[in-house]
Amino acid sequence: MHRRNVLGGFGLGAVGAAGFSVPARAQGAGWRTQIRELGFGVIPVETQTQTTDSFNAFIPYASEKLGVPVKLFTASDFIGVNNAIVARQIHFAWTSPSAFSGSYLECGCVEPIVAALDKDGNLGYNAVLIVKSESPVQTVDDLRGKIVARTEPNSNSGYLVPMVEFAKMGKPVTTFFNSPVSGGHTQSVLGVLNGTYDAAFTWTTRGDGYGQIRTMIDRGMLRRDQIRVIWESDIVPAPPVIVHRDMPADMKADLIDFFLQINSDRPDLARAVAHGETKGFVRVSVKEYESTIEARRELRDSRRRRG
Repeated sequence: MHRRNVLGGFGLGAVGAAGFSVPARAQGAGWRTQIRELGFGVIPVETQTQTTDSFNAFIPYASEKLGVPVKLFTASDFIGVNNAIVARQIHFAWTSPSAFSGSYLECGCVEPIVAALDKDGNLGYNAVLIVKSESPVQTVDDLRGKIVARTEPNSNSGYLVPMVEFAKMGKPVTTFFNSPVSGGHTQSVLGVLNGTYDAAFTWTTRGDGYGQIRTMIDRGMLRRDQIRVIWESDIVPAPPVIVHRDMPADMKADLIDFFLQINSDRPDLARAVAHGETKGFVRVSVKEYESTIEARRELRDSRRRRG
C-alpha cells in the first residue's frame, strides 16, 4: 500500500507532543498524566470547512468529558487519517471499514472500538449506485460503457464493495463501466447532479438516516428527489472509530465509555460523528469487520496475481 506523509494532508496541524509512546505499564497514575492532548481524525464527507463546522460543538464537549484538550484533524482521504493513527500522531479517528481493514492487514496495529447504529438500530449501511432522477437509466445493464464514478481506493462503499460485488456479478467495474475515481463522495454525487458522471457509487442507511446522502441533504447540497438508487449492496459494517492497538488500556476504556454515552447525553453531537440520525454508538471489535478484511485481502491478492 502506498504511504503518504501523514501530516501533509491535515488541515489543522499536528499533535506533536500528544503522541502516546509511553508504555502502558507506565500509566499507573492514569493516562492523563502522560498524554496532555488528544487528536481526533475525520475525513471530510462535505467540504473541509463544513466538516470543521460540524464538530465545533463536539470538540469542546469531548475535551470536557475526556479531561484533556481534544483537537480535530482532517485529511483529504481515509488513508491519511489511518496513517496518522498508525504513526501515533493522533489518538482516535472515524474512518471507513475498508480503510481500517487495509491498515489492519498491513500492520495489525489498529482496532475498531465503536460504531454508530442507524436510526432504526441497525449496525451497518449500504453501498448504493445512484443516477440523476431524470436519467433514462433504470438498471445496471443500462450503464454498460457509461461513466460511473468510484470515490477513492480506501472507501468501502465507493470502491471496495463495488469492485468485489460487481466482479461476482460478472460485471467488473473497471471493464463493464468507464469508471474514473472522483476523489470523494461529495465529488461523486455532485458529478452525477451536474452531468459529469452518468452514475456514481456512494453510501447511505435505510431511509437515508445517515451517510453521504443524508449529509448532503442536511447541508442543502442535495434534494432527495434529484437522485435515484438503481442498485444497493447487502448491509456492510458501519464506519468505525478506531485507535492504535497499543493505546493505554485506561485511555481506550474512557474513549469507549465516552462514545457509548454520547447519544443519551448529547444526541446532536452523536449525529455529528455519525453523519446523520443514529440511535447511538455500540461496542465493536475486529470480528464485525472480518468480511471487509477478507474482501480487502482478496482484492490485494488478485492485484498481485495480475501484477
